[in-house]
Amino acid sequence: MNSLPKPIKTPTKQRFLSLRWRLLAGFTLVFSAVFAGAYYWFYAFSTEKAMTRLIEDLKHTAEGTAAGLDVSELLELYEEGDRNAAGYSDDLRYQNQMDWFETVHYIEPRVYPYTFLIGEQEDNRRVGEAEVEPGDLEVIYLVDSLWLFNQDKALSFLESGRPSSYSLTTFEEGTGQFRDLYTDPWGSWISYYLPLEDSSGDVVAVLGADIEADHVLEVQKAIRDRIWVAFGITYGTLLLLVYLLSDVLTRRLNHLTLAAGKIGEGDYDQNLTAFSESAWQDEISKLSKVFELMVSKVRKREETLKQQVAELKIEIDQVKRDKQVREIVETDFFQDLMGKARDMRGRISSREETLQDPPPA
Repeated sequence: MNSLPKPIKTPTKQRFLSLRWRLLAGFTLVFSAVFAGAYYWFYAFSTEKAMTRLIEDLKHTAEGTAAGLDVSELLELYEEGDRNAAGYSDDLRYQNQMDWFETVHYIEPRVYPYTFLIGEQEDNRRVGEAEVEPGDLEVIYLVDSLWLFNQDKALSFLESGRPSSYSLTTFEEGTGQFRDLYTDPWGSWISYYLPLEDSSGDVVAVLGADIEADHVLEVQKAIRDRIWVAFGITYGTLLLLVYLLSDVLTRRLNHLTLAAGKIGEGDYDQNLTAFSESAWQDEISKLSKVFELMVSKVRKREETLKQQVAELKIEIDQVKRDKQVREIVETDFFQDLMGKARDMRGRISSREETLQDPPPA
């Protein structure tokens, strides 16, 4: 059975890519990966540190605020105070609470404290509709420091709301609770809740302390802006250095390639000492020495081959002449001439002998 002919392979078209661009691409990819990892770590680390500092400041401010609150006055305000048309209260007890919040905010401008209590929906005192169903726990907001700074976001006195899991835990367990970044109808915040106890030690209300998330976002943006500036300077410097380094490297390789091309064409008088005898030896210096040794051996081999070819040519010419002579000698014409020449030499010899013999007496 005849085997099938092997398919003819189409030669693959080869594309040239300079070593300089390969180095640039390689270093760019490696540096991008390393920088991305370093940036992510630094961004996460810096953000975490900033958040930790903010949380600590928020906690300390909230604890100081809670220590200065008159809880008994706050409960009296809840039980007897009235809301005005603007949404807060003109009650002197409300103003006393607000004055303390203003002092706290003056000390730490980033923090906005407020107070509220939590109770059964049917037992609470409120203004307006309840936000929860009967039997559910309900938040009743009391004093909010935002009335001093941003009334559009401020909570109205005796306003109803739903408790978050953080504020509910604080109220039920009597422990401080942090709430990570979140968004509500009043904006984005980070909050800390502290229980407020009456004279008997029972938790009767909760102090909330908020810090606007815009400040956190500003911290993150500042980190990003500085990172990108550092990235641009470092990245540009690295690429420039790689480009210059690759230029030095490829320039020597290009000269060596040009010399190799001339050697391939038979021009062995190439000076490679500039590569092989440099002050700092490297792989190109070693390659140049190998080239010098190769050129020397190739030159000697070529000279030997030329001499052998010349000698072989002489031998071939001699063989050709001998062959031509044999061909001539073996022809009938040459044999006939040789026979005639022998006959002629014989007649000449006989005649000479006759002339040399004396005549008879």
